[in-house]
Amino acid sequence: MVLLGFILIYTFHSRIQQKVKKWILMSILGVLPFAVYFSINPIYQGDFGNKHFQPKQLETFPRKLTLSVVVLPGCPYCHETISFMNDLISRKPKLCIRYVVVSESMAPLSLFSSKLDKRISVIRVKNLKNWIIMSQGGFPCMMMSEQGKIIYAWENDFFGVRAIDDYLGRNN
Repeated sequence: MVLLGFILIYTFHSRIQQKVKKWILMSILGVLPFAVYFSINPIYQGDFGNKHFQPKQLETFPRKLTLSVVVLPGCPYCHETISFMNDLISRKPKLCIRYVVVSESMAPLSLFSSKLDKRISVIRVKNLKNWIIMSQGGFPCMMMSEQGKIIYAWENDFFGVRAIDDYLGRNN
């Protein structure tokens, strides 16, 4: 990207004679490659900090350290988590990850379980309202629990590098 910026600036630098126009154009051409790059590959807020929340616990959780991914059937962001969780469990097979599908019907379970690694369990919840309240209406929501209690929860945008490190660090 830096090289592309220099090439663009060098190409147009000698063609423009007025200083003001030259500096404006050079500034734009210097920033343009970076703007295009970051619009395609953005830096997520979750990669800078570990912004989690602790929801009121309204349901029971497993005693073992577990990452519960709370999802809605028609949510495209929820389906985007599938490949990441598959990669995570293939790298660390001893992880305990489960998908909690907030749905009144059983049909969405097969949609998730067919795409997920067999080591990732998929459950449907009975009390939809409690799970919506615990996830604070944001889906997908990742909830880390241990000893039957929620430790932390993250919205999709905030489940980044630091949150993953926290989860993996507790698994060692």
